[in-house]
Amino acid sequence: MKGTEKELIFVRLMEIKMDRILAACGNDCPACPRYTAHPYEKSEEELRRTAELWLKIGYRDHIVSNEEISCTGCKPENWCRYRVAGCCEEKGIKACSSCPEYPCKTIRKCFEVTGSFEPKCRQVCSDSEFAALKKAFFEKEINLLTEQAVTWITDLFRDNAGGHDADHTLRVYQNAMLIAESEPECNRLIVSLAALLHDADDHKLFHTENNENARRFLSNRISAEQTEKICACINSVSFSRNRGRVPDTLEGKIVQDADRLDAMGAIGIARTFAYGGEHGRPLTDSVQHFHDKLLLLRDMMNTEPAKQLAAKRHAFLESFLKELEEETNMNWWYGGFYTAHGSF
Repeated sequence: MKGTEKELIFVRLMEIKMDRILAACGNDCPACPRYTAHPYEKSEEELRRTAELWLKIGYRDHIVSNEEISCTGCKPENWCRYRVAGCCEEKGIKACSSCPEYPCKTIRKCFEVTGSFEPKCRQVCSDSEFAALKKAFFEKEINLLTEQAVTWITDLFRDNAGGHDADHTLRVYQNAMLIAESEPECNRLIVSLAALLHDADDHKLFHTENNENARRFLSNRISAEQTEKICACINSVSFSRNRGRVPDTLEGKIVQDADRLDAMGAIGIARTFAYGGEHGRPLTDSVQHFHDKLLLLRDMMNTEPAKQLAAKRHAFLESFLKELEEETNMNWWYGGFYTAHGSF
């Protein structure tokens, strides 16, 4: 991988890992060209170009001043045709994702009207302008559902401290969204929710059938068609149940890659021994897992970003086994464990 490609992946991963600043309606504030709160200040020239952009896409009927176009975030006293921020303040919540009535008619109308601007924006904007607007405004529903899903899975895995816990799920989500950045044709709603719910019915943790837990979360939040796509995506992830199978959809490939990346590198090693310790496995069994699964994953990746990331993590797995061999005077490399005095 070229240096610039490594730097790009690192920068994008850091952006995804940063805590998002969401407006009450789900807008991604830092992605908005208008947002000027610290540390997202804009120059006078940047604000002027944003004012011109707002005229071009129909958000304003004239070029407004830099002062007017500048925004530090939604406040209840600001004008909003849907009164979302004011409604949230009245209910004592920060965003619609925390509302027991979500999705109400008001927020659905907000999604609908915002979405009506997307075709024109796609038509008149440059690629970079449209990408910024899409991330800022056209993924409200994804952002709010993601917030709800994170809260839900955190509670679901509250008593699990092994390799399949809420932290693992969030890392898989981060991996999936990183890969999705390089796969613009994917459905980001399907990718994000499938990643967050991929272990909600894991047979090692739950005695459920037909994605019962995932379906319970998705019920009344998204359409039946979307639910089926997410469940199909989830069902294509498991290594043990899908060995040698490539998912039929791009979304499935992304989430499968994202999950497998978390079984590689330093985190894969940590998870392997954490799971082994939790289940009383001896060291030899945990190391055997490297040969049964971890060392096979590099050549099973589906997407180009995952292949690049997997190469580095695979190299770390190999270096770990070599160091383990030197420290223990045992050959752990080929899955057969030998001391200097014979096998055991």
